[in-house]
Amino acid sequence: MQLSNEWFIATYDTDMGDIAVRGRLHLDTMRLSGAYSMRIEMQWDIKGDDKGMPTETEGEVIDSIMHIITEALERSNTAILTAIHTGARMVRYVFYATSADNFSHTIHPLLQRLGNLPIRIGAETDRQWDEYTSMIARMAMG
Repeated sequence: MQLSNEWFIATYDTDMGDIAVRGRLHLDTMRLSGAYSMRIEMQWDIKGDDKGMPTETEGEVIDSIMHIITEALERSNTAILTAIHTGARMVRYVFYATSADNFSHTIHPLLQRLGNLPIRIGAETDRQWDEYTSMIARMAMG
């Protein structure tokens, strides 16, 4: 299956400040395949600037590491990156994965080499991709 590389950019306000969202478009083939039913979020805590956005240095480090992780996950057909939420002193990467175990087995060796990072990873079943379709309806189509 060929992944789309088309993205939208939107912002929304929260109590903690503005959040910039980059969301991936045209993933219906993946969503409807039923293969990626686990929604996994990697939350990366940052110090950020006075607006809660990553500093230039933080952004470069996070982008570099997450590029390696995302490439490994997508190349192995383990997970698909669907959105990146940045702001409020956090960067959140949202993936849809075949399973939490497969996701963990793919990224564990990469994270182990990098040492302690300020990240948290959570997972929930979302077979219908409700979070993704809601984001697309609110931000990309609205």
